This record gives sequence, C-alpha cells and structure tokens, in this order.
Amino acid sequence: MLNFIKNIFRKEPTPQEEYLPLEEDQTDSIPQDGPWIGVDLDGTLAKHDMWISKTHIGKPVEPMLNRVKTWIAQGIRVKIVTARACKADGIPPVKVWLRKQGLPELEVTNEKDFGMIELWDDRAIQVIPNTGRPVLNGTLANRPKAPIGDLD
Repeated sequence: MLNFIKNIFRKEPTPQEEYLPLEEDQTDSIPQDGPWIGVDLDGTLAKHDMWISKTHIGKPVEPMLNRVKTWIAQGIRVKIVTARACKADGIPPVKVWLRKQGLPELEVTNEKDFGMIELWDDRAIQVIPNTGRPVLNGTLANRPKAPIGDLD
C-alpha cells in the first residue's frame, strides 16, 4: 500500500489520458501542485464533542496526528479539510493549533480538487465508485445516518 501511495506522489508525470477523458484544454482540470491527502480537523485530527467557538480546537487525536506526521516525513502532501475554512477568520486558529502540535505550515481548506486522492474524515461514508453503493463495514461509527434507500 505504501508503494502505491509513493507512486502517486512521484515527481515524474503519468500519462493523463489513461485516467481522464481527453479535452482540448486540460489545464483547468489537472492540479498543478500535485496529489494530496485530505484530513478533517474536528473529530478526526482533533477531539470534538460539541462546538464551543471558532478559536477552540480540542486536544489532538494522537494516532491520527502521528499518521499525518509520518505522511509528511515521507514527502506526502497533506491538507487540512475543515468547514472552519468556509470563512477566512476560521483559518488562523487552525494554523495556530497545527503549529502547537508540531506540524509544518499546511494548507487549510474546505474544498476538494482533482489532486485529492483520499479524505480522512469522521463523517464520510465511502461509496463504491460508479455504483452509488455505500461500503457498509458493520461498525456503528461508519454507518450512514441518512436513509440509504434501495441498494439495487
């Protein structure tokens, strides 16, 4: 698995036509800054029980913090993906918290782009590509809260 991730982050370009339909101008759809892993903040990287304020961020979730530090040490690009970034004044407290945890300057965003290869998030439900079917692994934490409807 690590080799798979390392291959994604290698510097030499891969033939995009294997993955994307050909377009006349692909410059808008291919990220210029490379692939990245998104990590949610509240409930994933930081403990979160209830909203207190935009400046309050819980204690780190140590296994996730260590995982992020390992990825960064391996040269993997990480972005913090959080709803706090939907307003500009929500980003500085996140950056301060990240520095206090010994992390380098990471991009903080609330948006995905074509460079994101995966997202680590406490609220996400994985869907099998091109099927609409959720991956149901039986744990309560990863069960959808919304009705999933007919799976056929």
